[in-house]
Amino acid sequence: MLQYIVSGNDVQEIIKTATRALDNGCRWIRLDLRELPQAEIEALVKSLQERCNDLEAFLSLENDVENTAEMKVNGVHLCIDSKISAVDARKRLGEEPFIGITVADADEVPFIPRNAIDYVAVSSDNIGVCSKVVQQMNATGLEEPVIAPYSHAIPLTTFMSTGINGIAVHHSDTSTSMLPRLINELNAFAEKRLSIL
Repeated sequence: MLQYIVSGNDVQEIIKTATRALDNGCRWIRLDLRELPQAEIEALVKSLQERCNDLEAFLSLENDVENTAEMKVNGVHLCIDSKISAVDARKRLGEEPFIGITVADADEVPFIPRNAIDYVAVSSDNIGVCSKVVQQMNATGLEEPVIAPYSHAIPLTTFMSTGINGIAVHHSDTSTSMLPRLINELNAFAEKRLSIL
């Protein structure tokens, strides 16, 4: 699982960056559109929804439950600074759209609302923090996938060995041309993990 995060205040640049990511094999675009006015958000999302639908790719909005509901986007990601809880977001969105939440560390895991979320994102790329979150998820009986931000500071296989299920990369940290390699590495690691089980 690779989540490609795109943000900014230039609609055409956001569309161009997201489209390049899709063309390079990414199948999950997460948009942070907090810098844009509503009218521009609607046009941008509609444009990318069509491309994502063609490729059977996911599109999610960051901290924007209302637009997720109104424009029938695949899902929403609630960051630590979100003004709405995952429980309230689920009530607003219904069962189908997916909801992801960010946790800072393992101490937050016991408070994750079990019936409201579909995946968990760790806010840190620290291997120790990621490992502890995964361990606490297992101890708490939570089976939702865990992703974490990948900074290229260590080999991807080492990072994935913490037990996480995927990575999130921001467009400013990872060029779209690097995505095929990351996706191939993720797929190879997933296949190896499955063969061991």
